[in-house]
Amino acid sequence: MKKQLLALVVAGLVSLTSFHASAELPITLNLGMTHLYTDGDRDLNDPDLPWVSLEWAFNDTWAAEIFYADGDGGTDNGEFDVDVTTWQLSMLAYGGSYIGKGMRIRPYAVLGAGEIDYDADFADTVETTINGGLGVRWMLTKRLGARFEWRLLYSLDEDYKDSILSAGLNYYLGRVDPEPVPVVAPLDSDGDGVTDDLDQCPNTPAGTRVDSTGCPLPVAEVASIKLMVNFGFDSSVVQERYFSDLAELAAFLKRFEDVYVDIEGHTDSVGPDDYNMSLSQRRAQAVVDLLVNEHGIAPQRLTAVGFGETQPVASNDTAEGRAENRRVMATLEVEYTE
Repeated sequence: MKKQLLALVVAGLVSLTSFHASAELPITLNLGMTHLYTDGDRDLNDPDLPWVSLEWAFNDTWAAEIFYADGDGGTDNGEFDVDVTTWQLSMLAYGGSYIGKGMRIRPYAVLGAGEIDYDADFADTVETTINGGLGVRWMLTKRLGARFEWRLLYSLDEDYKDSILSAGLNYYLGRVDPEPVPVVAPLDSDGDGVTDDLDQCPNTPAGTRVDSTGCPLPVAEVASIKLMVNFGFDSSVVQERYFSDLAELAAFLKRFEDVYVDIEGHTDSVGPDDYNMSLSQRRAQAVVDLLVNEHGIAPQRLTAVGFGETQPVASNDTAEGRAENRRVMATLEVEYTE
């Protein structure tokens, strides 16, 4: 009868395993063999018993277990056969775990109560027990593991102390985290910041600025020109020796047609301020007129601005310095890409 009960328990475990295909439960199925060390006063041999158990995990530390073992033993003199059955309801407390090389070792303590039944031809005794012990679970995978345990069974009825040493396999039905999928960084062979699958211009030289397709960006260039036209005392007439400089400025403006420029006029400090302001404006306008009339530069791109004597570039205390201050100037700098 007891062997039939054990078969029913095993069948139930198989059913739970198949149920796992549609629902994950925090249950561990345990199955193995145990060696029962009987109290010496019982005058019984120490049988080996197959055992099964169901373990319900409340969290990573605490679990409840129903343990069942059943097998055949005998008296020490071999005269009588004895059927031994025990069931135990216990709490398991897991300690910290060691993780290494894909394996997880989890020690635990067990404490609970149950019954042990010794059924012989001449007598049948059912005793209430309390149990306690230590064990370790060696997780081979996240679901499958091996279990080794020693447990003391103390009979409250007869004051006997039996112990069991068990080993077995366990299978966890609960939810487990999937193995992380390794992230493989996309290749960027030329190191330009654009991965090979998007790079339309492979093997660009190191340090090259590229766009989102990995192709080199246009290289920015800077073009500049500076015009300096000096004038005679109290004059706004552009001397012929500056015509070539004006032609160069006109060519620059024609090359960069979206550029606008201020033509700045200046004077020395001789004379009234108001007069010098008017004179500087006439000098700037004279240069603008030549660029418009002689070189075809659109007048809206040129602005004549007079500053009078307010921005000297040399000392007005000498004739040489005053000559430098009588000037019209323009400075242009353009950034462009080829």
